[in-house]
Amino acid sequence: MQDKNHHIALCDQPFEPDDLYRRRVSHFAQLDVRNGDVVMLGDSLINCCEWHELMGDARIKNRGINGDTVAGVKHRVPTIMSGAPDKVFLMVGINDVSHNIPPVDIAHAIVSLVDYMHALSPTTRLYVHSLLPFDSSYHYASLAGKLQDVLYINRLLQEYAPAHRYRFIELYSHFVDSATGVLAPSYTTDGLHLTGSGYALWARLLQPYIAE
Repeated sequence: MQDKNHHIALCDQPFEPDDLYRRRVSHFAQLDVRNGDVVMLGDSLINCCEWHELMGDARIKNRGINGDTVAGVKHRVPTIMSGAPDKVFLMVGINDVSHNIPPVDIAHAIVSLVDYMHALSPTTRLYVHSLLPFDSSYHYASLAGKLQDVLYINRLLQEYAPAHRYRFIELYSHFVDSATGVLAPSYTTDGLHLTGSGYALWARLLQPYIAE
């Protein structure tokens, strides 16, 4: 990955947490992550699911924060990785897209984050989800016209997976409406976040990775 430091610059600015972020992090500080745990890490797409109940697995810990970005996740991973969890499943980047950060910078920042996580806990197996499609006609004007950015990020994340020692989990094709090219309406009520059926599909796709 050439000139990585240049590409991650826009995602590596000083991080300024908001009140929600601080509240969630203070909550997480009261909870343990231990060896053997499986951590779901990321933004609202992670946070808005009861993963351990949906998947019937008490090892699964939710460490999602609504509105989180790559920089926000990087800021809080030392606490998570210090417990040497068995696996971490990462979903982050869509909020960076909405902030008009170039897609190449976002992809390279995610890979840099994964490298950092490996350094913090070499025994933890890392999994990176593709970003999901969305439909900006509902809300989220800041995402309008950016589906191609998401596809480009996903291509880069898949390309870099072997060299950076993470498993890439391709979700996009399972959630996109083939007729319209946006997030299928059966999986969302606002064009971005998922319904119960959307999470049920995600859980089915994750099950082989959880079990391996």
